[in-house]
Amino acid sequence: MPKVANVMEHLKSYDPDSHIATAIWCEEDVIGRARERGKEVTRAQAQRILDTIERRQDCELGISWITLDIYTDEELES
Repeated sequence: MPKVANVMEHLKSYDPDSHIATAIWCEEDVIGRARERGKEVTRAQAQRILDTIERRQDCELGISWITLDIYTDEELES
């Protein structure tokens, strides 16, 4: 899974004045969303969920709260 340092390095290849769109999801997002749904997720599980999302994401659908819900449920069932 990419870490902040990897993303920062990648962004260096862009013109700093270019307009871009980006969304960043982090462990705290996964853990917080799980709690909102009455579930507990460890930091290690949150990292695995983010890794899975990174590998499987559909660029046409993007990543949403529903995406986090689906992969959190999958992680907790395994």
